[in-house]
Amino acid sequence: MVKLEIFSGNPPCPGCVAIIDLAERVAAKYPGELELAILQGADAMEKFEEYKLYCVPAAVVNGSIRIEGMCPSEATLNNALREGGLCLK
Repeated sequence: MVKLEIFSGNPPCPGCVAIIDLAERVAAKYPGELELAILQGADAMEKFEEYKLYCVPAAVVNGSIRIEGMCPSEATLNNALREGGLCLK
């Protein structure tokens, strides 16, 4: 199973809202294959610091930072997930 962690501010900025929506749409296509965790605000700080992230929005795939500071296109997110081991449909 591939794990996708999305980091967002609280309240979320427009980029954070967009990446959360994108991640939820993509995750819905891969039930049982893609685990999605959305981490927001103060609740996410421990993991945010563990990964040494600098800004949100951010996407981490299987513990590897793939996207930071912007909402990617669906193609870019899919490429990050493919690199993380997800077999795309």
